[in-house]
This record gives sequence, structure tokens and C-alpha cells, in this order.
Amino acid sequence: MLYLKIVLCAFGVFTALYVLFYNVIRRFGFAVNRLFAAIALATAFMNLAILYQLLYPQSPNLLTAARVYFALVSIINQLFFHYTQIFPRWEKRSPGWFIFLSALPGTALVPFIFLWDGIMAGVVPDGIVRYEFGAYFHVYLAVFAFNILGTFFTNQYKTRALENDSFRIQLFYRSIGDHIAALVIVLSFAVMPYFLNMQEFHAVGIPLASIMLLIINNYAISDDRLIDFKRFYSRAAYWAVVFLGLALPAMLVLNYGAGGAPGGQKVPMAGLTIVLFVYFFIAYRYAAPRLAALFNRRYLGFERNVTEFFQGITMLSDLKDQSGFWDNFFNSTIDALGPRFGIGTASLYMYRENDRAYRFNYGFGEGIDIRSIDESHDLANCLKQFPGLLERSMLFTDFNLGEYRDRLLPFYGEHRIRVALPFFNHERNLIAILLLGELASGRPYPADLVSALDLYRIHFEVTLANSIYLDQIKAEQISEHDRMLVGNVKKKIIPRKMKQIDGIRISSFYLNNSEFGGDYFDSEVIRPDRLGIFIADTADAGVDSVVLGLELFTVLHTQPSTYESPERLLNIMNWVIASSRFSDHYTPAFYAIYTSTSRTLSYSNAAMRPLIFYDAARESFADLDTKGIPVGIDKNFTYESRTISVMPGSIGILHSDGLESALGASGTPYTIGRVKDIIRLNQGDTPAMLVRKIYDDFRDFTKGGLLTTDVSLIVFRCD
Repeated sequence: MLYLKIVLCAFGVFTALYVLFYNVIRRFGFAVNRLFAAIALATAFMNLAILYQLLYPQSPNLLTAARVYFALVSIINQLFFHYTQIFPRWEKRSPGWFIFLSALPGTALVPFIFLWDGIMAGVVPDGIVRYEFGAYFHVYLAVFAFNILGTFFTNQYKTRALENDSFRIQLFYRSIGDHIAALVIVLSFAVMPYFLNMQEFHAVGIPLASIMLLIINNYAISDDRLIDFKRFYSRAAYWAVVFLGLALPAMLVLNYGAGGAPGGQKVPMAGLTIVLFVYFFIAYRYAAPRLAALFNRRYLGFERNVTEFFQGITMLSDLKDQSGFWDNFFNSTIDALGPRFGIGTASLYMYRENDRAYRFNYGFGEGIDIRSIDESHDLANCLKQFPGLLERSMLFTDFNLGEYRDRLLPFYGEHRIRVALPFFNHERNLIAILLLGELASGRPYPADLVSALDLYRIHFEVTLANSIYLDQIKAEQISEHDRMLVGNVKKKIIPRKMKQIDGIRISSFYLNNSEFGGDYFDSEVIRPDRLGIFIADTADAGVDSVVLGLELFTVLHTQPSTYESPERLLNIMNWVIASSRFSDHYTPAFYAIYTSTSRTLSYSNAAMRPLIFYDAARESFADLDTKGIPVGIDKNFTYESRTISVMPGSIGILHSDGLESALGASGTPYTIGRVKDIIRLNQGDTPAMLVRKIYDDFRDFTKGGLLTTDVSLIVFRCD
């Protein structure tokens, strides 16, 4: 039992430190995250105090360790009550005077724990320092109970009073975690010791409860959008059943073999191994798939609907040359939203130049009754300024929408709107708005449905962009292999100047070996403190490479604020490319996001050259890479990302394979080592100066040699 207590405490420390650094590094700008980081820090020290008592039971500092432990429990209890009062951020906050008064008892109690024997006193039986509860320990318990009850009633009140469905669901499932943790504490501190005479579980309850509280609550505040808790708990239940259904019978078989048969003879190890092999084979082959299907029934059904829905879109895309294509596209896809996803109402509004307004075009259901939406309407202005799906809950959770919140909430409520879906053309003009009402079930929009609708929007924009440029080729009756046309289109998607933000400078160069070259790179401002950097190589696929580049361009520049992590962008890009009419083509790609406020760099790779990163502090180079296949091969592939801290002066280099495949006059290839030497010798230069020196060195080396393909290079420096 001692080892179990030690392991739980150690895991509690590890969990607390993880939550602490997660909230400090990734989202420390929010008050809720700063407060939760403080809770995690206090929890780490609390578990350390328990660990000290377990490892050194004879220590003369045992009383001090116990007082530190009880003081930290009180502080955590108080901080958690405060956390409950300020979360969620936008609605029904507790007034400041109430927060102040409610914090006084728990705060004032802390010095009394250390200075007054009435709460906790030390005793010295047999020369060993121990501790016992003082005559006024019930005051400590009263304050503890007050904060617990305050937390409970605050959660219940907010669950019923909040207007935002997303927050209500978050609070509901978070309260489940709180109740589970409270149950663990009651079992370990009351039921087991007093009713079952199991005193050894005293030091188990607090660490285990703290782990549950930290994990569940950190998960709840880790994203601004609605979190699919049901899937989380479904997976947890699945693994619990798998363990109970598979592991326990196997343990019984092992115990039977070790203990022997009823006659007293042990089962031979070889026979036992065969029995276990047959058992796990049957379980894995027949039982596990059926069990997984049972737990994932809802999600498998939803994914099937999503797949069939987008297959229908792809089939419509192939009919674009027919008359009335766009009307057919919208009408057919909108009609499919109801039966596929249970959306009760939908209304499409198309922009009319003569009216300078968005007029009703098509829809179904009853509930949304809007004749037209003026181009100067708050909804249209909001969608233009933040081009992307606008779900009602986002008005509460997205700080960027603060100026529109009070004006759009009544509009959403009056017309029973849940989602506004904008559609832009290739020139980034808002050409249509699709308004979706409540679900037929009356429930809020889940996260997976919101993501599917966002994919629908992106798919339309990609289809429209492809249609325009392919129609251009057809209208001008230019051959697919006409180099001039392809080159002109490429000039439109290759940036003349890289976008940048405060805290990072970036520069690039591009050498076009042929009009059929497939390199594409760009940067995009995601938020004022976040910059996305992208590079891809479409593998010299002729006109298809241009269309592929257009698809990459469209996805990259469509609502960049939704791509909060590099793997999300690559996942969406992979799905779009693999589902398009050019699904027989693929492209390696690399995407990185630099956050200036936290000085972190997140990156994800889809079989592109790794990011060469020069660490200014260590004066060394490293290849930053993740495992991933080229974009467009398998639409179900899931990419991964990693995050590193960046020191001022650090330099990153991204390049296409054309840099290293170029040959000099002697027939030897250009190497990345030459680039590293230039960086190392000129590390104080700006990216523009470094790019110029690398370009000059490259041109001198390849003079009289051969360029086998396009050459792209990006250099950025973090200040």
C-alpha cells in the first residue's frame, strides 16, 4: 500500500507540473488559465508534502510538513472556489465584492494553521514528533465545507442561468469530475476508515482527487470551443471495459496456472501460454471490434454521414460544366444537411449587386424568416472581418468578436440562428451567407458537426477557385502545356513579400526552373501574436500543380484563426486534396506557427524537408521534424505536431528539395551545409540579408550547372 501511495503522489506532482506549464506556456494571457496555473502549482507542492510524510515518517519536520499540507489544501480549496466564480469568462460572473468576501475565510485561515495550535498541534510521544488536530479543527473543516458547497451551488446556478449552451455543457461535465473527486475523498477519509476499518487509504484520496480535478478541469478550459466530452468519457469507459473484460480473465488464468489445478498439480507454462494466446486472439479478432463498434456507434454513424455528404459534393463538382451548376450545388448540398446532420432549418442568401444586399435564395424548414441582409449589416461586416464559420457560442468565447457580441446576440436569438456560414469567392468577396437554425433534437451543435460544416465551406471555396481558373484555361483555348499561362497563374499565388508580425522577421527567395514547377510557400497572420509559415512541393505536375497550389492557397488563407495548431491545418488540407478531383496527386508540405507572446514554435511535417533550426543560445543546429505522409494520399491520416521554446536570435530555415538537387559546374550537388555555414558566420544579420547571401552563394555555385526543379527558401529570425 505504501508503494501505491508514493506512486499516486508522484503522479500527482507530474500531473500538476504538466497542467502548470501547459497553462503558462500556451494560454497564460487568460485570467482563468493564470488562476488554474496557480492551482496546479499549489497542488504540486501539496503532493510533495504528502510524499515527504510517506518517505520520512520519523522526521522531526513531520509537523511542519503536515501544516504545509493542510495549508495548501485550504489554499487549493479557496482558489478552486474563486476559479468557479470567474469561469466562464463572458457570462454571469460573480460580482467583485462577493469574490473578495468569499476569499477572506480561506485566506485568513492559512496563518493560523502555522501559528496556532488550536488548528493543529504537535505531540512528542516516545521522543518522535507527531501531530494531532487541535480543539478548533472544526473551524478548518467549516471553511473547507463552505468553499465546497459554494463551488457546488455556483456550478449549479451557472448551469441553469448561462445563455451559452457550450458553457452549460462544459460546466455540466466539469461538475461530474468534481463530484467524482469529492466521492473519492469521502470514500478514503470517511467510509473506508470508519465503516470498513481501512485506515491505509487516508493518503490515497487527496492525490487521486487532485489528479482527477486537474485533468478534467484543464481539459475543460483548454479550448475556447465546445469540447466533445461525450467522446472522451466514451473512450474512457471503453478502455475500462476492455481492461475488466480482457485483463481480469487473463489474470485469473495466470493465477490458476501458478496455483495449480484442483488436484494440486501446476499447469505447465507452455500450455498456459497457448491458452492465453488463443484467448487474446479470439478476443482481439472477434470481441474487440464488436465492443469498439458498440461504444463508437454514434461517432461511426456521424462519420459515415460526413463521408457520404462530401462524396455527394465531389460528384456535383464533376458536373460543373452543366448549366445551373451553382444553383444545383447549393440546393443539393443544403437539402442534404437536414437528413444527414439533423439540422432543422437552413436559409441561403446570395449577394445581389443591384440591391447591395444578400437576398434569400433557397432553404428549408421554419424558423428563420429574413427577407434580406444588407451588405452593411453587422453580420456581414463580422463575417468579412473574421472570414469563417460563426457559431453562436463563438460570440461568447472568442475575444476577437467582442465588438459584435452585443449586436449579434439579439439577431441570433430573434431568428433562432445557431450558425452563420459564409462563402467567399477567389477574390475574397463575400458572395453568400448560409444561416442554420437549431438541431431537430434541440441540442447544441457538437464540435464534430461544427468542424464538418467548416469543411463544407472550405470545399466550396476550393471548388469555386478551381472552377474559375480551369474555366480561364478552357475559355482562352490554351493547351494544358502552355507554359505562359501556368506561369501567370503561379505568379498570383507565390507571395512577393512574406507577411510578418512583431517578434519575428521573415524573408524568402524563389527560383522558377520551369513554368511547371510545383513549389508553393506563404505566410499568414493568424492572430496579432501568431504567424503561420507554410511550404509545399507539388512535384511538377503541370497544370494540375497549379490547381493543387490553388487548393493549398485557398485552405491556407481561409479563416487562418481556426488553425490553432499546425496539425489541424495539415489534416484539413489533406482531406481537401484527397477528396478533390485531383486526388491522384499529392504534395509534401510543412507548416509551422510561431507565437510571439510565449516564444514558442509549433510545427508539423507532411514528408517535406525538416525545418533547420539554429538555436542561438546553444549555437547549434537541429532538424525539427514529425512523422507524416504527403498531403493528399490518405484523407483519414492524422498528422502530429510538436512545440519548442525559442530563444531570441534563433533562426529557422525551410527549403524545397530543389535547393539540394541543384548541380554545380563540376556536377556536384549544392548542400545544406553551405547554408548552415552562412547562418553560423552571419547569425546577427536580418533574414533579408541572410537570404541575399544564400542566394548569391547558390547562384555562384550553380553557374554553369543545372537546376533540376524549382528552388524555394524561407529564412525567419525570432527577436
